[in-house]
Amino acid sequence: MAFYTDLCEVYDALFPVSEAQRALFESILAAGRLGLVADAGCGSGAQLLPFASAGGECVGFDPDPALVARARAKLAPYPRVRVEEGGFSDISRIVSAPADLILCLGNSLVHVPQEEASRFLRDAAGVTTGEGEILLQILNYERLLLGKVTALPLMHADEGAIEFRRGYVWEGDRKVRFQTALRISEGGQPRIVRNDIPLYPIYPDELWEMLERAGFSGIRFFGDFAGSDFSPESDALVCRAGKR
Repeated sequence: MAFYTDLCEVYDALFPVSEAQRALFESILAAGRLGLVADAGCGSGAQLLPFASAGGECVGFDPDPALVARARAKLAPYPRVRVEEGGFSDISRIVSAPADLILCLGNSLVHVPQEEASRFLRDAAGVTTGEGEILLQILNYERLLLGKVTALPLMHADEGAIEFRRGYVWEGDRKVRFQTALRISEGGQPRIVRNDIPLYPIYPDELWEMLERAGFSGIRFFGDFAGSDFSPESDALVCRAGKR
């Protein structure tokens, strides 16, 4: 996907693992029952790094070849880690052994049509152990839709040398055009890369139903990785769900 290939060189600067994410991963590791961790839409592999460095078995996959190469380089020191090129529809092929934890973070799930997202959740349930769980994170699209939001907050990194502008053009309530401008200042003339890709919003009640139909239970919604209560005003929707 050209969009993420263009982002690859600044991906970790724009999307670092937050302290709240890190604390959540550490609490999951502290529970002491993890076998295989699988990351769907693993990006640069940063979210797998805490599990890999703890000695865990990990598999990540992403459809973008440039990000897969970056993730492989980042995780190369860890022999129990494998990174593959593939999309959500490939989970059953790539995750050959039952996983104790499935990750799908960074708003990845809305990059495919809702029907494909629902199939992915069914497939994810099929490769999750009986005691395993899934950890998901998307934006709260109900807030964005009702608020008629057309611009997301400006992202910047490296003391302003990197700027990432993000806009939404709504095409009804089932599809939105995600229009971006990435500005990278490297000494002379700044380089600007523009992209326009479709996203397919999933709303809170819809996600809950998808998870239930897929075979997950004990579904819990949070407003962030720190475990704040989810509300209609939450910017994000973080979900943890187990198996029946």
